[in-house]
Amino acid sequence: MASFVIHDIAGEEFLKTLQNRLNITLSQKEIRKFLMGNLIPDSSRISFKTPENVSKEELNSLKKQRRQAIQDEKTSTHFRSPDENDLAIQTPRLDKFIEKYSSLFAADISVLGYFFHLYTDFLFFGDLFEKTFTYLDKNGEPAIYNSKITLMELKRDGARYPATDILSQDSEVSIYQDYTKMNTILLNKYQTAFDYEGLMASTNEFTNPGIEEVDYQNITSVLNKTADFIKDSYALVDSALKVFDEEVILNFIPQVVEDFITNYQDLILQSIHLSKES
Repeated sequence: MASFVIHDIAGEEFLKTLQNRLNITLSQKEIRKFLMGNLIPDSSRISFKTPENVSKEELNSLKKQRRQAIQDEKTSTHFRSPDENDLAIQTPRLDKFIEKYSSLFAADISVLGYFFHLYTDFLFFGDLFEKTFTYLDKNGEPAIYNSKITLMELKRDGARYPATDILSQDSEVSIYQDYTKMNTILLNKYQTAFDYEGLMASTNEFTNPGIEEVDYQNITSVLNKTADFIKDSYALVDSALKVFDEEVILNFIPQVVEDFITNYQDLILQSIHLSKES
């Protein structure tokens, strides 16, 4: 999924575009609610504590269980289809969120923020990944299921690597290392105005309008993580990408904002209590 940093930058750029293109000015309270709603889908109710004196095998098993539990939770919070768990690329079912929470958009702008988060992930997995690599089976043929994937071919140069290398945390071509570098590239371009103090001061006003999949009280943890990721990403010296293409990354934020406004303008206006006639 897109990182905390990417979600924050995309949300900030969306709000700027609302002002510049649609001449919509939001209050500070609305801005902060939207931004927190945009971050809250990546919160978690899961709490893990590693027991002391466990063997390496037991520790690896616990880590595997934790990863699976997190993925199961993401299926709910990100409105993925449980029937698609073996798909390599799983995107949020945007229609399901709208169907379930259509009545909440006008009630609280954080709901629009939540939906914007899902849309960002929808394009991150469905478009950005497609422009970056192709999953292949053992015969070098395109594959869509995790159980069939053996290789990944990078579209930037046609190089092929074992999928386990690219999906590893610490290999030479780790997608996860690229995620951090991606944060640095985008932070250097957009210079996020992440209002940590203001957002933290507003958490008492961030009340759940009825979204069942997350706990709004976890927003403090999310804000702390976002601030930490921004700090770490700014400190990164080497931002040379090994998997993704920098030009594609730089075009991602404008694409998210443009496509979201084009596809959901009526929903945006509904969320901020406007209509086309006003």
